[in-house]
Amino acid sequence: MRLFVALDIPEEAASYLEQVQSSLRQEINADRWQSLHNLHLTLHFLGEVKEALIPEIQEDMDIVSAITKPFRLRMGNLGAFPNEHRPRVLWMGLRGHTEALKQLHLLLGRRFELHPGLSFDRREYSPHITLARGPKSGREGLPLADWDERLLQKEPPHWQVNHIHLYQSELKREGAVHTIIHTSTFEKDHSKKQAVLE
Repeated sequence: MRLFVALDIPEEAASYLEQVQSSLRQEINADRWQSLHNLHLTLHFLGEVKEALIPEIQEDMDIVSAITKPFRLRMGNLGAFPNEHRPRVLWMGLRGHTEALKQLHLLLGRRFELHPGLSFDRREYSPHITLARGPKSGREGLPLADWDERLLQKEPPHWQVNHIHLYQSELKREGAVHTIIHTSTFEKDHSKKQAVLE
């Protein structure tokens, strides 16, 4: 099964992203504009996972969630990977309690490390939502600061994060279909047993 762990993006924030993406389409061309349907914020992409491992991944999520307090996020500024002068990806960043988000990513990674053969990204986490791949920039690069000023709201949507999901991703002819197969709620004792994170 092809799996990933992610947070929900609420409808208000998703609508805001669609408005920003629509405005950007008037500014530049891109190889591909990211679909914002069924939007989520990925914490860990696990790839193909043996079904026998799924209960252990779910328990890992429950253990980490039990010691995680709810936190707030809001939409941030525009950015590009690797940078605005040679952009391959155009994205929207996040603000708010991003340290709590990064800590959640780190603790999940420490649990996942305990499973030989489980593949996940060990690079430093840079939370973002992809808007476009292969954006076309001129000699000056992408005018990110100008777009932030002209296209973004002064008070963008914000929301509280209370849980994480384990998704199954199925690649179909019409595109990827994501199905939630497990949810872990923060500060909830899922297992009725004490667990200590080393």
